[in-house]
Amino acid sequence: MSDEANMRLRLQNVAAYRELRRSVQLGGRENVLFALLMFGIAYFNHSANAPWLITLLYGLLACGELLVGLIKWVAPSAEGVLLDALVLLVFAGWNLGWQGLAALGGGRPQPVILFLGLYMLFGAFGRFKAYATLRRLFAERPSAEHIAWFDDLVRDILTSDPHTDQLALDLPTSPHWRAKLLGSTVFFVANSGSAVWVAGPDDFSLQRAKHDPGTGSRKALLRVHGEAYPEFILDDASWSNYTRWMTEQAAARPA
Repeated sequence: MSDEANMRLRLQNVAAYRELRRSVQLGGRENVLFALLMFGIAYFNHSANAPWLITLLYGLLACGELLVGLIKWVAPSAEGVLLDALVLLVFAGWNLGWQGLAALGGGRPQPVILFLGLYMLFGAFGRFKAYATLRRLFAERPSAEHIAWFDDLVRDILTSDPHTDQLALDLPTSPHWRAKLLGSTVFFVANSGSAVWVAGPDDFSLQRAKHDPGTGSRKALLRVHGEAYPEFILDDASWSNYTRWMTEQAAARPA
């Protein structure tokens, strides 16, 4: 693998970890929902005159879930998935444990609480498995400085105009991509969401209709890493930037 290809692979790893952090951050909403659920169960137990210790512990568990959600929002990382797994495991053990004690004492387990306990236990195992996979995928994680640099680059790409920036491309396919031609590397950033692709001259192609309808734009097709995107309208500025860049890349290749 060439040095440039290796560099693009490392940049794609930064992009992937950045997207993971974003998903962990958004996952904090689930923690808030679980916390509200646990607060609801605590209130139900309090209204039913359950032992105060049960109500208190449910309240503490709910506060812990809120804390996990806050941590995931302020400092998102792969460990946010592990925190989720631990919290769900504690919730599952608590709910299933009480139901088991009730059954041993001759009582009747509550189907709703039993279902929630099993659901949380299944979710905990799924998150433990996901975290183990993430540890393998991101054995070498990008530094905070790399993530911050990448965030600045994404903002620059999203605000660049091909009419004033010869390195910019506006590709309104589905999804709508914006791109930046930096050296021999192209950065594709989704206009909405957090997807980012890193490619080289041989990793993507842009084809445009030969017939000029006189509108300053023509139908075009985009292919990135072997994936073809729906036909879209490409303006003259983006096409000019692309063809200029491709000519420069062809000239830079060794004979």
